[in-house]
Amino acid sequence: MKFASSENVDVKKNIIIFIIISLILFFIDRSDNKYFKVTRSAINDGIIYATVVLKSPFNFISDTVSSFNNFFVDEKIIAKNKLLDLENEVTKLKNEKITLLLQLENLKKITGEENYKFETIKTKVLSFKSNILSESIIINKGSLHGISSGDPIVKNNMLVGKITDVNFSSSYGILITNINSRVPVRIGEKNYNAIAVGNPSNANTINLDFLPKEYSLNEDDYVYTTSIDNIMPDGILVGQIKKDKQDKFYLKPMYDFNQMDYLTIVKMGK
Repeated sequence: MKFASSENVDVKKNIIIFIIISLILFFIDRSDNKYFKVTRSAINDGIIYATVVLKSPFNFISDTVSSFNNFFVDEKIIAKNKLLDLENEVTKLKNEKITLLLQLENLKKITGEENYKFETIKTKVLSFKSNILSESIIINKGSLHGISSGDPIVKNNMLVGKITDVNFSSSYGILITNINSRVPVRIGEKNYNAIAVGNPSNANTINLDFLPKEYSLNEDDYVYTTSIDNIMPDGILVGQIKKDKQDKFYLKPMYDFNQMDYLTIVKMGK
C-alpha cells in the first residue's frame, strides 16, 4: 500500500485553497451587495499598493540606471551645445571682421585714403615750381624713408607725378604734366595702351603717344596707370579724355595741381 508524500499533499492543498479564493473573489466581484463592494474595493487597493511596493525596488534600480545614463547623455549634449555655440561665435566674429574691413575700405574711399599693395608714405611739399620748361616739386622725405627714384606720387588715388632725384631727407619730383614725364596708361573700357607725355605747348594737358594703329576714343573716357614693367601700380587714375577746339583728343589730368600740400609716395621697392 502506497501513501501520498507530504509534498504532494501540500500541493493539492494549495490548489484547493487557490480555487476557493478565486471563487470567493469572483463571487465578490460579481455581487452587487454593498458589503461585498467595500470588500472588493479593499482587496483591489491591497493588490494595487502591494504591486506598487513590490515594484518599487525595481523602479528605483531602473530610475537609477536611467539617471546614470542620462547624466552622461546630458553631459554630451551640453558639450555639443557648447561646441556649437563656440562655432557660431567664431562665425559671427568672422562676419563682423569682414563687415569692418568693408566699412574700412568704404571709409578710405570717402576720405581719399590710398590703398595699394605697395608700402606708402605721407609727405609734405616743401616747394612747388611751375614754368614753361618744368613743373616740379620738392618733398620732405628721402632715401632714409625708403623712397627711390621713379616712385609714383599720388593724392586721393590720382596720379600727381613721380620721384626723379632722392636725397637723404628730401626728394625731387616732376608732375605728370612735365614734358619729361612718361607714364604707361590704359584708356577707357577697351583698355588701349599708350604713353602719357607732358604737353610742352599747352599747360595742364597731356599727350597720348604710341596708341594702337586703329583706335576709337570717347570723350570723358577715364585713363588709368598700367603696371607694365612694374613702373607703376595698376589702376591709379590719371585723367579723362577730352577734345580740343580742333576735335583732337587729349588727356586732362584729374588732380588739381593748385592743391600741393600733402602727398603720398608709393614705394615701388626698386
